[in-house]
Amino acid sequence: MASMDFSKLRLPSGLGLKLELEGGDERRYNSHLIGMLPGRSVLVTTPMLSENRPLLIRKEQGMIVRFFSNRSACAFRSPVLHLCTIPQPYLHLAWPKRVEVGEVRKAERVLANLQVSIVNQANDAVPRGSGAIVDLSTTGARLETLQPMGDIGNVLLLSGKVTIGHVTRLVSIEAVIRAELDRFELANSMAAYGIEFKYVSDIDFLALQAFVNAQIAKGAER
Repeated sequence: MASMDFSKLRLPSGLGLKLELEGGDERRYNSHLIGMLPGRSVLVTTPMLSENRPLLIRKEQGMIVRFFSNRSACAFRSPVLHLCTIPQPYLHLAWPKRVEVGEVRKAERVLANLQVSIVNQANDAVPRGSGAIVDLSTTGARLETLQPMGDIGNVLLLSGKVTIGHVTRLVSIEAVIRAELDRFELANSMAAYGIEFKYVSDIDFLALQAFVNAQIAKGAER
């Protein structure tokens, strides 16, 4: 794993993060990047527990921060400088000089035909739609729809059922449109997109991983 200057990553606000308390039970908590004060601190949302309670964190608590950037897995260690509660619970983490960066192996992609409902969260003018995930990995998918659902960069909320064996689970996925495709796999498709998953809950991720593994076991790997 290599290291690089943290300031060169140019991370966007809203980027999903995983926080781990140093010396804790290695549990990873969901957080998001709020912004940065270059050379001073990194502002992140405080992880929230059930009943909308913020995770109990003390000042100077050591944190391990993990995230993905440009298909690389990144991590840095940093102590908590300040704990804030207004307008929402958030943390100031000490500015890291370096971040560890490792390449992520391309995810396995398998054939699928998962029917989904779609909401464009970036453009209210786009009506709710429906379509199908044609092929799938745990990091992204090929999505074909019955009507145009947005532009590159738009965030979509996808909802659909994943069946593994005798178990069916309703999953919800936030995904970013990364490409508009001009070739259709399904006969009734009007639009096709390459999408990258932005946020998937831990439970839904496990369901997707189980589905992908089951398809690979069936010899459906693309």
